[in-house]
Amino acid sequence: MLADALGALVAIIDRKGDGNVVPAAIGMMWSLSERGSDSFGLATPDDVFVCDSLCSLSNQHPDSSVAIGYNLNRIFSKDISQPLVSGELRIAVEGRIHPTGEDPDCRKMLSQLEGKTSIELQEFTREVDGSYAVAMLLRGQLLVARDMLGSRPLYWGESKDIVAFASERKALWTLGIESPQRFPPGGVGSVGEGRVSVQRSDIPVPPSRHEIDLDSGARTLSELIVESTKKRAGDLKRAAVAYSGGLDSAVVASSLRLAGLDVELFTVTARGNGELEHARKTAKELGFPLVARQYSLADVGKEISQVLRRMEKPNVTDVAVAIPVFWVCQLAEQAGHRAIFVGQGADELFGGYDRYISAYQKIGPQEANGLMMSDVLSLSERSFERDEQVSAGTKVELRLPFADRELVGFVLSLPLSLKIGGVEESRQKLVLRQVAKLQGVPSSVSEKPKRAIQYSTGLAASIRALSRKASLVPQEYISETYDHMRREMRSRTPKPK
Repeated sequence: MLADALGALVAIIDRKGDGNVVPAAIGMMWSLSERGSDSFGLATPDDVFVCDSLCSLSNQHPDSSVAIGYNLNRIFSKDISQPLVSGELRIAVEGRIHPTGEDPDCRKMLSQLEGKTSIELQEFTREVDGSYAVAMLLRGQLLVARDMLGSRPLYWGESKDIVAFASERKALWTLGIESPQRFPPGGVGSVGEGRVSVQRSDIPVPPSRHEIDLDSGARTLSELIVESTKKRAGDLKRAAVAYSGGLDSAVVASSLRLAGLDVELFTVTARGNGELEHARKTAKELGFPLVARQYSLADVGKEISQVLRRMEKPNVTDVAVAIPVFWVCQLAEQAGHRAIFVGQGADELFGGYDRYISAYQKIGPQEANGLMMSDVLSLSERSFERDEQVSAGTKVELRLPFADRELVGFVLSLPLSLKIGGVEESRQKLVLRQVAKLQGVPSSVSEKPKRAIQYSTGLAASIRALSRKASLVPQEYISETYDHMRREMRSRTPKPK
């Protein structure tokens, strides 16, 4: 059975070194209990406590100027409570390192990081592929790090008294930090003696492979995608895929089959349309079972507040994308899956958005390539954080096969002509379409023009309809719902007893 460590991470340190931050740490953990409530752990330089409730943890009465905490969401049977301890090191890991397997990833990371300094932790983030955020206590110093692509969220903030880090912004709101910052992907932070130091390692961009042709590029890329799905599947025997009926999700499903897994597809929509029928038809052509569900306008209305509470930002497009992600996770969980594979990142890597074509037409290929590179480097902010936070707390974890470091490095090295291939929209994602052809994906899928999920699922139209009922434009409707949710959260945030 795959052993993952998933839940909520918090870390806090008193700047002067003489205040007790433990009550604040437990308060942060209260605010993130939706992400994980199977066990609660807290570490100080002197002690480690693991309890089955936050009330029990509070009753331990630890006192320290620095602490890390972890809420466990036990998805698999071998998930273990954290923080872990080895000698002077205390560590809590949200996520995993790849390839994953039967041993808990947090134990693997503990063994690799024991005795490391902040400089060595930075080397670790550069060299090790993974999807994680980590907090460590070592000799009175607080260290934090985040994976290179930022596929696990981590935020931080500071005041005159404390510096704090957490998996979600709402934990920092409990400390009066109203505008938390996004901790940089590939970043390593160290806090000691009141000083904060943050170093960042960017994704290495390899030299361009101008000599490679479409077929050779597609063959290598296909192998990399299959290997990425295999690394992220661990010892799973069956896999769920969020399926849109389009290129990205079909290649993910096909690659999982080539990696030896049984595959089940999941499709959601907020209205009956041709997209749903297309998903049913092409799933049959691909030879995969499909679970499809159509939701009502009332279902959308009920979901908006919950999704806003999870993703913590009042953006209309993000809400319209996040709701389908939340729904497919629910469906996969109901079907007995513990992980669902998604195609996020493919559009940025392979040139799937119209703005790349527009930049190519109006300015030139260099501008289009630069725009794509910028979007790849900001994938965390653009989609990974939103989707992870929406799924967090369910018993299904998102797996991101296009967020593989070796795969990303290879794609960044490919010439632009193998991605968008020209100024015609039909030639977008050229090399990925060739991968689909090599893997036997039918042309009804591989050649289907892209349609953004918020439109194909009817979520954008549903939000407009709900906004009209409230006599508001969509952004006003989402903003007012968000503000109401924030007021409720402030009034209901439980305090440790």
